[in-house]
Amino acid sequence: MNGTDRRFNLSISWEVNEQLATCAALYHHLIERIGSEEAQAIWESLPKQPDDLMKQILSYEAVEETEPCAPDELTEGVGEAFATPLRGIDAAAAEEFLLSSPPFSWLRDAHPSLQGTLSLTTYEALHLSRDALAGICETVIERFGKAGELMIYDALNAEWQSVITKKMSGADFMRNRLSRYKNPSKELDIFGAGLDVELKSGDDKEILAHVTLCEWARYFLDRHPSVGYLLACSLDDPVYRLQTDEVRFQRRCTLMEEGEYCEFRFYAV
Repeated sequence: MNGTDRRFNLSISWEVNEQLATCAALYHHLIERIGSEEAQAIWESLPKQPDDLMKQILSYEAVEETEPCAPDELTEGVGEAFATPLRGIDAAAAEEFLLSSPPFSWLRDAHPSLQGTLSLTTYEALHLSRDALAGICETVIERFGKAGELMIYDALNAEWQSVITKKMSGADFMRNRLSRYKNPSKELDIFGAGLDVELKSGDDKEILAHVTLCEWARYFLDRHPSVGYLLACSLDDPVYRLQTDEVRFQRRCTLMEEGEYCEFRFYAV
């Protein structure tokens, strides 16, 4: 699959903030389902040393962030997930455990302040943020089968429900989506650097776009093919439904499933 070397500036502190929240949500959910000892054992099964690509990423020099995440906000997602202690694990214990696990332990070794900006490709950013998470998910599914896959889906879906709490009108959703496709930002982020999108048609009733290059598909098919769709694609529809009740999403093919493109069709209802 073709890739891209486009780079964007990744904030270490905000990336840690986001990924800690995701890991905390999954950790909490697994403790509920399988118990703390089993959940911790899954995290502890992660590699003890970074692989060559991770070493390369960690070796990059970071420049100062202009607006870093405040230290007291860095781990707020852990505090929210463990606001009430669960099976003897409170927020402080969960935070210590997660920060001592990959990729956060490796990031802290390379950048002790957990601040700075790295110039990364989307592929590199996904390895930094998703390699350990994908490994955890692979182990859960290996041990618990389809039930494990559903545990992961439920945990990640619940996290999104805590993030998106306000709905917009269908008209606003379609307007914003069409504008995003017609006028992509010139300042690259992980999406602009990692996706090529062709708008096929669009108005206030229906939008059809094809993603013809996707670094999520390339990354996961290269390194974690069994969990790629789960982690990168499966939540698109429920996340869009959290944003509005007046638009539906339809997708019949994806690059992750080795199609020619990813179909993104939105239509008003």
